[in-house]
Amino acid sequence: SSWGHIPKGRGFDTSLAYFEGGEDPVSQRTCADTMCFVPVNSSTQPPKEMKNFSSMPFDFWEDAHPARSRIGSGQHSDFLFNDIAIKTVEDHDPTKGPMFMYFAGSSAHTPLEPPQRFLELYPEDWYLDRRQYAALCTMWDEVLFNLTSALKAKGMWDNTILLFSSDNGGPVYWSLDDDFPHGAGANNWPLLGGKVSNWEGGVRVASFLSGGLVPPKMYGKKISSYIHICDWYATFCSLAGVDSEDKVAEMFNLPPIDSINQWPILSGETSEPLRTEVPISVDVQLELKGAGKFLNPKSSALIQGDMKYLEGVQVQTFHQGIKFPNSSRYGRLTDPLLFKRCPKKQGGCLYNITADPSEEINLAESFPELCKKMSDRVNELRKTAFQTKSDSSQRQKCYLQIRKNDNFFGPWLS
Repeated sequence: SSWGHIPKGRGFDTSLAYFEGGEDPVSQRTCADTMCFVPVNSSTQPPKEMKNFSSMPFDFWEDAHPARSRIGSGQHSDFLFNDIAIKTVEDHDPTKGPMFMYFAGSSAHTPLEPPQRFLELYPEDWYLDRRQYAALCTMWDEVLFNLTSALKAKGMWDNTILLFSSDNGGPVYWSLDDDFPHGAGANNWPLLGGKVSNWEGGVRVASFLSGGLVPPKMYGKKISSYIHICDWYATFCSLAGVDSEDKVAEMFNLPPIDSINQWPILSGETSEPLRTEVPISVDVQLELKGAGKFLNPKSSALIQGDMKYLEGVQVQTFHQGIKFPNSSRYGRLTDPLLFKRCPKKQGGCLYNITADPSEEINLAESFPELCKKMSDRVNELRKTAFQTKSDSSQRQKCYLQIRKNDNFFGPWLS
């Protein structure tokens, strides 16, 4: 919203990015529908409330200005990111210091618009959503290969730490737009649920570490200790020799950061878990058009050791099969059959996610004291939980800035 919030304001020397949670990756325009399912192209129709696609703002920003020169090629955004990332590596002078690069690929995200050559790698008899999602994951694999090849060609690989991590489980829900009969296409088998849920399919994600700075004794090792995505902040600060503490926040009596430096366990210095607790969510509320009253109740989830405690209404409560998705109308967010109620007053729900990662056996009745203890901990977390609230009064200022930017999103607060 402000110049301080964009990558340039946060310390990045160069950047190419979009601001919203998703975009159309081929046109670089803002999402056409609430859930960002409908592709912005000539083969699809705009949602009913929209006259046409041509008036939709572009959501693509380079450094401190709209990325006008980057749009219009018809290339997927991930290849545009690929080009600028490789050029950044090629132009970097290692003698002047290290480089931090954050590459947030958008390929495994709706709208599903894989280039044809990747789609052709998968059988035509696969359900289309599944085929498209697989194609986009293969495209991301190629982009990652291009980037690692550039680091090796530059002679930087031996002095590199490369972290790959998802930010959530795969999306396994169906579009809320009745005129667009498709879903998000992912598969979290054998885990329960998917993106936007507190189940393991929504929060247990793929991640790996590579690069020449990884100690040889850790090559090929699997680490089962918990690492929260927020932990990468303190981990990279430690590697860079930077203090991760937020002194300004401390001056205003705000709680300390949640991030934990995980390098000791990643480097093999210790095998003892550095994180034993993972607060997944506290009073999260999904607000989607057409979702009705079912998604209004708040839900929370907490992991401590082997156990996961949940309270409130949990969404996306279903297991996917090996070949999922293979039929239509799967994982509808408004389907009450996919809600699992874990009332706090009745002890919530409890699962041993080490012995039962698919979350099939609810242990709440067997361990009421543990449920009470974990529920009390959720109450403690409520005291410092923080979530920004949407300010509708700012929307008009945002639209005015779009007009000033010649139909591009951009920061509108000074």
